[in-house]
Amino acid sequence: MMCGLGFRLPIARWTYEHLGHFDVLEVTVDHYIRGGQRARRAIRGLRDRVPIALHGVGLSLGTDAPLDEAYVEDVRRAVDDLEPLSYSEHLAWTKVPGIDLANLLPVPKTRAAADMLIPKIERLQALLPVPFALENISYVFDFPEAEMDDAAFFNLLHRRTGVELLLDVENLYVNECNHGADARGFLDALPDGVVRDVHAAGGPEVDRPYLAGPALADNHSHAVPEEALELLAYALARQQPETIILERDSRLEHGEEILTDLERIRECVAGATGAVEAAADV
Repeated sequence: MMCGLGFRLPIARWTYEHLGHFDVLEVTVDHYIRGGQRARRAIRGLRDRVPIALHGVGLSLGTDAPLDEAYVEDVRRAVDDLEPLSYSEHLAWTKVPGIDLANLLPVPKTRAAADMLIPKIERLQALLPVPFALENISYVFDFPEAEMDDAAFFNLLHRRTGVELLLDVENLYVNECNHGADARGFLDALPDGVVRDVHAAGGPEVDRPYLAGPALADNHSHAVPEEALELLAYALARQQPETIILERDSRLEHGEEILTDLERIRECVAGATGAVEAAADV
């Protein structure tokens, strides 16, 4: 099980200097596609030094419109260039035709939405020579016409396409705190072996006028909360992901905090591995 960090250009030099701490780095494919020559050089320089996973934010898979084929072709070229372990995207929509909403918005959990998503997932699976996974998101609202919960909706997509899950334990924790979602129930409902990768992150408490009281923000700015690590341990007792990625998007100057978080994640992995091995010996 490889543990690593989401690569961010503002701390590229620091990341290169600390490569020995990371089994894997996750590259945001949009930074490679749109980031300019400096970003592309920095990312290409990683390819032969550490395994890379590719993660996207711009596909907008949940938009009820055809895939942006130009964007998909850019992703395919990035996969060819970087030879990643896998490619993942959010189970979300970020655009309507002609407008980028700059936010990850939830997909209605209906059979009609699943029928819209499935051909797109199959298109990506057929085009890309690496595994494709979907990430569960944190959300500020949910659609009232939902016909199933988060786990049932993902499981429907998995049954129809074989798509794997990028499990974000921070997003599970945020949705539990902000909306009363059942994080452990979500994990219990997943089939064995469906979690390919994991994200962990942390964010502050903020005011949300549309919620009763303070809420958690999923902005990848703080240390991973203990509650998210507990969800990680709970997940690892049930799933065997290939990678666990620490996400950090601000307060990047706190390098020691980042490395400490990575060690906390490794300790969680070691504890879960030991518990599984002990149970197997009984």
